[in-house]
Amino acid sequence: MRSHEIRRRFLDHFAATGHVQLPSGSLVPPDWDRSVLITTAGMQPLKRYFLGLEEPPQARLMTVQKCFRTVDIDEVGRTAHHLTFFEMLGNFSIGDYFKRFAVEQAWQLVTSSSGFGFDPDRLWASVYRGDGGEIPADEEAVQLWLEVGVPAERIVRLGDDNFWQAGPVGPCGPCSELHYDRGPEFGCGRDECGPDCECDRFIEFWNLVFMQYNMLDGGSLEPLPRPSIDTGAGLERVTMLAAGVDSAYLTDAFGDIIEVVEGWSGARYGRTAGETKALKVLADHGRSMSFLASDGIEPGNEGRGYVLRRVIRRAVQHGRRIGLEDAFLTRLHARVVELLRDAHPELAAEEARVSALLEAEEERFSRTLETGGKLLDDVLAGAGEEISAEDAFKLHDTYGFPVELTVEIAGEHGKRVDEAGFAGLMAEQRDRARAATATGRAELSALESDFRTEFAGYERLDVTTQIGALHDQGDGTVLLKLRESPFYATGGGQVADAGWIESDSARATVDDVVRVDDDQVIVARLEHGELHRGERVRARVDPESRRPTMANHTATHLLHAALRERLGEHVTQAGSYVGPDKLRFDFRHPAPLSPEELADVERTVNERVIANHPLHVFVTSRGHAQELGAMMLFGEKYGDHVRVVEIPDVSRELCGGTHVRSTAEIGPFVVTRETSSSQGIRRIEAVTAGAGLAHLQARAGEADALRARVSELEAEVKRAARSAPAGDNGSFAGLVEGAGEEAGVRIVAAIVADANGDQLLQLSDRLRSKLAPAAVVLGGDAGGKAHLVASFDGGAQERGLSAADVIEAIAPIVGGRGGGRPHMARAGGSNPAQLDEALRAAEDAIRERLRS
Repeated sequence: MRSHEIRRRFLDHFAATGHVQLPSGSLVPPDWDRSVLITTAGMQPLKRYFLGLEEPPQARLMTVQKCFRTVDIDEVGRTAHHLTFFEMLGNFSIGDYFKRFAVEQAWQLVTSSSGFGFDPDRLWASVYRGDGGEIPADEEAVQLWLEVGVPAERIVRLGDDNFWQAGPVGPCGPCSELHYDRGPEFGCGRDECGPDCECDRFIEFWNLVFMQYNMLDGGSLEPLPRPSIDTGAGLERVTMLAAGVDSAYLTDAFGDIIEVVEGWSGARYGRTAGETKALKVLADHGRSMSFLASDGIEPGNEGRGYVLRRVIRRAVQHGRRIGLEDAFLTRLHARVVELLRDAHPELAAEEARVSALLEAEEERFSRTLETGGKLLDDVLAGAGEEISAEDAFKLHDTYGFPVELTVEIAGEHGKRVDEAGFAGLMAEQRDRARAATATGRAELSALESDFRTEFAGYERLDVTTQIGALHDQGDGTVLLKLRESPFYATGGGQVADAGWIESDSARATVDDVVRVDDDQVIVARLEHGELHRGERVRARVDPESRRPTMANHTATHLLHAALRERLGEHVTQAGSYVGPDKLRFDFRHPAPLSPEELADVERTVNERVIANHPLHVFVTSRGHAQELGAMMLFGEKYGDHVRVVEIPDVSRELCGGTHVRSTAEIGPFVVTRETSSSQGIRRIEAVTAGAGLAHLQARAGEADALRARVSELEAEVKRAARSAPAGDNGSFAGLVEGAGEEAGVRIVAAIVADANGDQLLQLSDRLRSKLAPAAVVLGGDAGGKAHLVASFDGGAQERGLSAADVIEAIAPIVGGRGGGRPHMARAGGSNPAQLDEALRAAEDAIRERLRS
């Protein structure tokens, strides 16, 4: 059976016994669970149900939970069984059925022809043997296994591994596991070989946890009033046993990925140890990176981000080993999405964003491999049996080479790495970073208090309140906490409020408001007098700063919505700045916006400003906000209750920032700049309100001057056109005169000497307007590189032409790649000598399309 069939049979079986399926929890644990970095077990998202902190939707539940084991990253590829990402099949009872039903249902599913169809004679059960003291042996489980048909000689009593507890106190209980006997040919040959042996003969595939006790301080137990069941069976391991193969990598779960990678690379599973290892790594890590990134994790240098970065970089390094020199991660990701999108719809929903993320990280690490890889080769050649801590640290710190990858490659060369010394150097680096901020931390600690400031700034900008804590730094600056504060603390991209704090005898200017978890600390500069703890004061926000900030923040929500409408739902926020002077919005999108796209987005925002939509702001549960479709930012931590900012029929986002009451208060919205922030991330800067009006007035003045300059240039162009030889591809007139035609569409495919991409774009736009309906493809060789631009007007597009298709077809000819949209696309390449061939191919493709 294939893995999809195993998954379906599990869910069908337990649905028939009254279980409700919950969607898989994210690989990013919820805010309340700090016990793990990444979800590792099926019951983790359900812990609050088991602990009685939340009411479950039903007492009988089932899930197919996404799980990830960080500790196995470096083992993947070396063994037949180690995986990082896996799916955990689980059925759960929250105070409903207990051991008998759990055992009976597990046995029925495993052995029946409508279930997994395992041979009962190959199945063993393990039970808890007790600790000889407080915790008794689980003889009840022994009897239940006997009753379903497991003979006594195949029931083994094991120790601590068969007892589960969530922590030193709380719910706990014995476990019972099902093991599959693969036969003596897989064993160690010892007479005592059994499920507790470490050889490959006995494979544990299902763990049933019987939560029946509450462990108290001191280790004593008391019975739980409502015993519960938590089970977990690894889908990939069950599939391996059902398929009768030696490794999970030989099942469809991995084989369907390995097959396409073999096609790309020419490598073959089982031909050599190196090829087999690389194919295992790519199959496992391809799945892992797809799921980690789809759940909002982005590559970074700490925590979950570093885990994803390790997985991506290890995959790239092993791909290069089997000949995948060109970028391949987006293709690998697309294969994973194709195979698993039905079981995990979030893969398809996030495909565009994740592809852009993987492409950027692969490109970044490819550069690292070119530089750091050479250094590593030199280090390996010059090292004895051990690579020094200093060399490993340099590879990590300077070239971004994960130390785990250095250790792995060194091991393949029979060398080790001074990992202890490396850890020491990393600790020294962290100490230096901590020292750099020690002064600020010490100042904040001086404000320790027993209360949390209540933020009143959504409703009021002027508050009479009390100073609850104060620390005078002795230089005219004070750190203080107010019982009630109108000042917004920096957060969510929005800058802190400015303003004043005044008493009867003193006045201070607010320089900064620092967010400390759910609290705030105000940094204020005394103008005269002294402020004192316990004193009543007036706290006033500067409205001339707050109001444009509010306008800019609401404008970012309108901008986000307009971008998603114009470019697609792959557009998501990647960062922002909201201040009184301007707004900056970073978003995920793989290409620059065309002038038409940018103008359309700006126009859409202004139309919604003029429409004077009222804003609705409310607090609700996170679950209800998700049901409403509210936008949530990846990587952000949200509590059980969230603040929703809604612009009816336009936008609904979770947001803690300050906003205008209706969109008309934003005033004119003017885009001032669109640039790249980083690979796969675009940035738009804009102004609103008074700054927007000032920008428009300045633009009007520039327009008058520009019109005069345009008149001069037009006269120069006419003179140049009259003097240029006919057919001169360097002149506008020559290009117009030399244009071909097919099926009523004018065609230009020409080289413009020394032109870069921007110059080609301007020229192609002029030609497209002049010759419409027209298809224009221009090439240039500025800077020793090839530049290509295709610009097709609406008439050409209506006849089936796409600038993006043409550019994607001809870019490889010049050693590059490109992309865009049907009306405009661009590419760059390393081989300008092939521009003539590329342009001939473009013209041929255009004519062939028009004839069809």
